[in-house]
Order: sequence, then structure tokens, then C-alpha cells
Amino acid sequence: MGRNYILALVLMVIVIIVWQVASHYMLKNRTVPELEETPTTQEAPTAPGAGEIPIDPTTQATPEGIDTPLSPDLWTAVEESPDDTKVNVQTDNYSIVFNEKLAIAKRWQLNHFPDRTDIANTPLNLIPENALSCLKLQFANSQIQLDALRATWTADKSEIDITNGQDTATLIFTTTIGDKLQVAKQFTFKPDTYFVDMAIAFQNVSDQPLLMGGAELANGYELQWGRGINADLLPHEKRSGKRGRRGKEGAKAYIGEGKPERKLKAEQAMATVLWAGMDSQYFSALMIPDPELAATYKLTETPQANTATDISVTAPTDTASLVLRSFYLEPQQTEMHTFRLYVGPKDDTILKSIETPNAPDNPLRLSKIIDFGFFWFIAWGMLWIFKGLHAVLGNYGLAIILLTALVKLISYPFTRKAHNSMKKMQQLQPQLLELKEKYRDDPQKLNRATMRLYKENGVNPLGGCIPWLPQIPIFWALFALLGSAVELRGAPFLLWIDDLSAPDTLIELPFTIPLLVTEIDAIRLLPIINGLTTWLQQKFVGNMTPTTDNMQAKLMQFMPLIFIFIFYNWASGFVLYWLCNNVFTIAQQYLQNRNATDEEPIATVDTKKRNNARQK
Repeated sequence: MGRNYILALVLMVIVIIVWQVASHYMLKNRTVPELEETPTTQEAPTAPGAGEIPIDPTTQATPEGIDTPLSPDLWTAVEESPDDTKVNVQTDNYSIVFNEKLAIAKRWQLNHFPDRTDIANTPLNLIPENALSCLKLQFANSQIQLDALRATWTADKSEIDITNGQDTATLIFTTTIGDKLQVAKQFTFKPDTYFVDMAIAFQNVSDQPLLMGGAELANGYELQWGRGINADLLPHEKRSGKRGRRGKEGAKAYIGEGKPERKLKAEQAMATVLWAGMDSQYFSALMIPDPELAATYKLTETPQANTATDISVTAPTDTASLVLRSFYLEPQQTEMHTFRLYVGPKDDTILKSIETPNAPDNPLRLSKIIDFGFFWFIAWGMLWIFKGLHAVLGNYGLAIILLTALVKLISYPFTRKAHNSMKKMQQLQPQLLELKEKYRDDPQKLNRATMRLYKENGVNPLGGCIPWLPQIPIFWALFALLGSAVELRGAPFLLWIDDLSAPDTLIELPFTIPLLVTEIDAIRLLPIINGLTTWLQQKFVGNMTPTTDNMQAKLMQFMPLIFIFIFYNWASGFVLYWLCNNVFTIAQQYLQNRNATDEEPIATVDTKKRNNARQK
């Protein structure tokens, strides 16, 4: 059992590493009215330098959708500058900075989640420094879009702070686009929530009808978020310049069935989306439209974006957009569209509390943004157990230990049966060697004689594999859980193990040792202790099945050392699980060895007599 067990676990680790490398490679190649009472996919033009497809400034779209010549002199886009006025918003959960002139979000910090690469523990910011499309409007009507690029916005407040007990606060940006359209963006903030309500009002101030859209009625304007979202890096990742395991991150949209997708299928392109936005390992920024708007989804990729210089940005080529249908505005008419913005952790409890704007009974299923992989049902069960144990013990590390013990306890009958099967296999080795010698020239007779010997002695040749089979889904589910469950992000265990989703660091080294499977820039005790327990497990369990394969024997000798390097930069919670699994396996084997004398020995002599009798 021992060698099969350890080799199976090694194969699982190798499969995980290969899968992660392949996934990383594939993902790399992809006067306005008062608003206090808040009740796809055609490419839209933007300014050069904003990372989108530039428009042709020599044409415009009339309300009938017919292009007419425009003067190139009209091309004077408003650009961001360091001197732009900033609007600061403080809530219990958020620290937000808006660029007033562009009416876009430039910084969105989560106050309760520190940046793990910053010694000062500043709040984690989700908006990349160069992102210019976070809550940006882009119009399909090329004339409106040109005018919008040259328009500047004005905020009604320079600062909001509702951390002292205030209920709500509003912030309104207004602008005039051309000489026909006035637009307002109103944000409503609450002190202790992870969502912000947003309303956009469009007013036609001219005496002529105005088409808010282009040639295609399905595309009126876009509400965008991107490019990219800041990654939640670990200290060793920032030092090495290499990111570790990540899932399918970037732009996402959900249409109410299946899973959230980065790209929708052709037949789903015009489907109404429940929400869309950007997704990182533990956090997301999602735009939730009023269902009455029947918004669709558009993914804009920017291949010219530099993806190799900064690992701190996830999906730097992606911009997610809600696409709103075209609509007419009669003279002096106003139309208002409402949205809800969720920017926060991928916490199932919080996500379930978010409601659809103006339609609270419509299920959003925001928890779909949490992806636990193939064994998701086991991962959700484990998370439920973790939360329950944490509520009692107050420590997720102890929860991992108890869960490991529970798994070993449940699998103990299988382990004991496998132990007995392997012990019988050992006792049958002399007879198996005799059969091999006797039928060395007749493989079919050897196979029949071997199976008859197994049957007469009640031995299952595959019995040694039984104990580790139930642990495969546990292994994968915990691996996914530690990489996706925000509850375990920053969760301490004891002493120097202060984050179960990150490698444990006892002492940071002033240098880095590059190796084939990892890089060593700190002294980590958990992987070393885990290597020692793997060696002890070999001593207790590995000698159950002596091998005649010299290569396999040499591999098993180096296995503890190999495990140390494989797990060196893995999440400490996962290494803790493996360590506890080794310790409990050693304890089980010790108890089984003590009870081995009480077991009935195989009647090998009687078996030999029966075999001799058959031959006569």
C-alpha cells in the first residue's frame, strides 16, 4: 500500500502542476434632472491611446444611421493628467477615488482586505493604475461619441465620508455632450455594504429627436469596466516577478444558465445578461443592470497591451462591457437607467445578499463567480464544514486538521482492509515466485494459477489502492478551495503561519535560489516538516511492499526531498493538510502493526498441499 499510495499522490501533484501551466498558457493567449430618487455587440469608437479601436473622425452617424462627413478639426479628445481633480469617497468598506474630469473610478480599495505585498498593510486596490474604462460610457453614435470624448464632467461634491454613522450619501457627475445631450451619473453609497447604486440620466436638451445609438438598434451605449483588475499578489510572487496558481480570471458575464464565461457563444451574443465585470482570484468588480434594460455583454480585447511587464494586473487586455439598446429621446425628454455595482470579495454570504436593482425577486446567482473546479460540490461541502468549525474554534488551521482526521477516520475500515490485503500479499510472495518459476514459459497458465492462489487465500491484488481513492477528490477540492475561498485568505493558524492561503515564512532570505520546480527566497518550516513525515511514513508503510525495481526504489528514497521542493511555495493550508494526513497515516499504521499479531496467519502450508494434490 505504501508505495502505491505515495506514487499516486505524486502523480496527482504532477497533474495539478501540468494543468496549471497549461491553463496559464491558454489564458495568456486571450442641466440635468434631479436624480435623488433612483427608480450586442458592435464596436464603439474611442480615442486613440485609450487602448480601444480608434474611430474614423471623418464620418458621423445621423439619427437614421447614415454616415456623413465630419471635419477632422473636431478631433480633440480630453485626456487624463496628473493634475486632474480627484473626488474621494470613504465608507466603512471602501476608499474610492474618482477622476472628476472623466467621471471614472481610478482607485477602489477594500478597507478590510490589506494588500499582502505592502508592509504597511494598505487596503487592496482593485483598479489598475492605467485602467481608463472603469464606469466609462461609450456611445455607438459616432457624433455623440466624438462629442463625449471632448466633454468634461463636473462633480457636485469633492469629498464624501460616511464612516461616522451617516446612512447614505450621493455623488453626481454631470456633463453636456455636444449641444443636444446632457448626461448625469449618480452614485449612492451606503456605509456598510459592498455595493453601490448607480443611475445614469440622459436628457435631450434640443428641439429635435435624438437617436441614442448607431446603425444597429442593439447597440446604444456601453458601460465599461477595465482594462484588467489588480491581482492579489503574495510577497514571494512580487519579489520573484512570477505569479503562482491562478484560475480562469478576467472578464466574466452570466446570462442565468451554465457558468459565467469570458466569451459567450455565438448563439448567446444577444442574450440578456444578469451581470458582467472583472474577476480576480478572491475578488470581483461586477456591473448589475436593471433587468428592464435587457443589457447584453461585450468583451473588448486589446492585444497591444503589454502583458509581460507587470504581473500585478490580471487580464490586462480585457474590458468587460454592458451593452444597452438604442433608444430615441424626444425633445426635452429624459431617460434614466439604473445599475448596481458590486466591488468586493467573492464571499458566498455577501454575494447572496446582493439584490437585482428594481427587481429584488429576480435571482442574481452572484455566487456563480466562485469557481471551485471539477469537484465543486465537495469543495462547497468542505467550506461549509470549515465555516462551522471556525465558528466554534475560531481557527481555520484547526478546521483543516479536524477535517483531515475526519477523512482518515471515515476511510479507516478501507485502510485496515488494505493493510490486511497487503500483508497477505507479502506472505504469498514465496508461492508467487514458485509459480513464476514453474510457468515462466506459459504466461496464461501463470496468470490463471496466480489468480487461483489469490482467490483461495482471499487476497485482492488491488486492495492496496483502496485507501487513497477517496482522498483524490478531497485533495483536488482542498486545492481549489485554498485558491478560491476568500474566507481562507489571510486566515492565521499559529505562530509564524499567518495566512493559510500563502506559503509560511519563518525567515526571509536576502537572496533567491532558483530551482527547477520552485524558487527559494525564504525558510519555510511546514514543507520541511512535511518532508520528514513523508520519510517516516515510508518507514512505517513503505516496507509493506518490497520492490524489485531498482529505479522505483531509488525514486522512493528521494521522494521526501522531492516533496519538500514541490510544496515549498504552496499554500500553507494545503501543506498542513498533507502533513496531518502523513501523521494520521503513520498513527494508523502503528496501530495496525501492533494488532498484526492477533490476525490469523495465512495457511501457506495447507495451500501448498492443496496445490500439490491438484498437480498429482
